Formats: sequence, C-alpha cells, structure tokens
Amino acid sequence: MMIDMMAAGLRKIAGHGSPATTQRYLHPDLRSITEAGRSLSARLSPAPGLPQPPGTTRRVL
Repeated sequence: MMIDMMAAGLRKIAGHGSPATTQRYLHPDLRSITEAGRSLSARLSPAPGLPQPPGTTRRVL
C-alpha cells in the first residue's frame, strides 16, 4: 500500500529502527490523504497541450 511505502521511506530518513516509532508520528486524516492523492495525480499528469511520448499511459488516481 502507498502509505506503507511512504512510512518505510520516512522511517529510513528519520533513522528509526522500528516502524512502530515512525507510525507514532503519522496521523493522516481523510482530507490530507485526499489532497496528497490530488497533488500526486496533478504531478503525474502531462501538461495540457503537450503530446505524450508513444507507448506511455498515465493513470489519474
């Protein structure tokens, strides 16, 4: 799951030995999760008017 991957990255950056330590600092609510998804979708979407390279497809989450 995406949140698990994010937590693993944050754990490594913070230098925590245990995932439980990192999880104490993570308190995502529905609004922040939704906004993060929208931000990621916008980042992964091609700019309007620019052609996509052949063979590429992108999903909007």
